Amino acid sequence: MRFIHTGDIHLGYAPQSSEKWAQTRADEIWGTFERLIKQIKENPVDMLIIAGDLFDRQPLLREIKEVDYLFSTIKDTRVVLMAGNHDAIVPGSFYKDYVWSENVIFLGGRNIERVSIPELGVDVYGHSYFTEEIRECLYDNVLVEDPSVINILVGHGGDRKHIPINRRKFAGSDFDYIALGHIHNPDLDQRGKFAYCGSLEPTSPKDTGIRGYIAGEVTTESLDLEFVPFSKRNYKHLIVDIEPDTNLLELKFKVQDYVERHGHEHIYKFTIKGRRNPLMDIDFEDLAGICYLAEVVDKTVPDYDFELLYEENKDNILGMYVDNFLKKGDTITETQRKALQYGTRALLDSMEEK
Repeated sequence: MRFIHTGDIHLGYAPQSSEKWAQTRADEIWGTFERLIKQIKENPVDMLIIAGDLFDRQPLLREIKEVDYLFSTIKDTRVVLMAGNHDAIVPGSFYKDYVWSENVIFLGGRNIERVSIPELGVDVYGHSYFTEEIRECLYDNVLVEDPSVINILVGHGGDRKHIPINRRKFAGSDFDYIALGHIHNPDLDQRGKFAYCGSLEPTSPKDTGIRGYIAGEVTTESLDLEFVPFSKRNYKHLIVDIEPDTNLLELKFKVQDYVERHGHEHIYKFTIKGRRNPLMDIDFEDLAGICYLAEVVDKTVPDYDFELLYEENKDNILGMYVDNFLKKGDTITETQRKALQYGTRALLDSMEEK
């Protein structure tokens, strides 16, 4: 049986909501999901597995209908999905009474249930979240009822608050494949017969690396898995080193060069390191105009000549402040070093204002 395993799609989410491009990313998350359905329509598989968090929050009825319409366009593919912790079936959820298209199996029970699909020779096991947290190890003791067919467990969890998972028990289970969601990093354990698909699109600067889905083929005797990159954009964390003689224009050119080499389509977090001219302030707005910018972390150190500053300011508060740290010599701690740098800058700014 050929399948695609995805999850953590988070429809309705707008990453980096304070950024100008937040709505663009929200639209792209929907667009990537639609693109996956279109691909399945053109190259059908037997089953599409969605291992929770199809939506980032409680879906509107209109949104469920739109998703169900997409599912109806791949009528030759069985769609199996569950609600995860983000779109849990809470009171008033439109998931509860919705009647899905004929090719959709919604694992909407609170407890793990078995659904047989005779035309595929497959039994699927799974459930949905009814609360945002489930701390019980629900998957540890699920037993296969009919070993003669292909058995698939669809689950969502893997941390302390969301169904802790024992990988060793998975490896010894009778399931032919365990399709997992919740952890956004893809993680394939073919020998253990389980995998996390990861998120279809990255939703946070922490979601670095390639994102996509798992394409697989399973029988009662074998399992073949392949990770397929599919996201429109990836988050990339890059370090830019500067020297005291680096100016703002040169820094901008360095960032532009990084983006040129790694791709304009991606979303960037830059960490600026090194010693910088004390009079140079990094212009974050200017850098934001170069690319999709998630964050800039300034880890630079002002390159003050503290001994010269002391000599020139012996008779004022700046000189006394600097001298207090210079007396510590090599015993100065990292925290004290930062206090010296930040305090010096603040005092210099105050003196300039006068």
